[in-house]
Amino acid sequence: MKKIQILLLALVAVMVSACGFKTEATVDVEVTQKGKPMVGTTVYKFPEDRSALYKDNATGSAVTNAGGVAHFDLKSPEDMDPSNIAGQRFEGKATFVFAVFDANGDQRAAVSVEVKTGDKKTVKLDVPEGNVN
Repeated sequence: MKKIQILLLALVAVMVSACGFKTEATVDVEVTQKGKPMVGTTVYKFPEDRSALYKDNATGSAVTNAGGVAHFDLKSPEDMDPSNIAGQRFEGKATFVFAVFDANGDQRAAVSVEVKTGDKKTVKLDVPEGNVN
C-alpha cells in the first residue's frame, strides 16, 4: 500500500510540474517619438484574434524602460501553443499586435509581428506626436 501512495505522489508531482507556463518566445518593442525613445510608456499586447483598437481587449502590457523598450515574454499555453507536448516537439506560430494609446483610450500607434517558438524579436513602434497614456 505504501508503494502505491509513493508512486501516486510521484505521478502527481510530475503532472503539476509539467503544467507550468513556459516562455516560448520574446518580443522587445522599441517605442520612439521623433526618433527619441519614449520612457514610461505603456505598450499593450493583443493576439491576432482580438481587436487592437480597444485596450480593454489586451492580454498583457509592459512599460518602456529607460531605453524606450517594453519587454514581453510570450508563454504557453497563455500566448502560444506549447512547443513540447508529451515529449513531442511542435513549432508554434502566432501573430501579435503591440499598441500604445492616448489618455482618451484612442490607439496612437500599433505594430504587428509574427512570432515562432524560440524567437527573440525586436520591433519598432514609432508614435506620432501627441499625448500618450
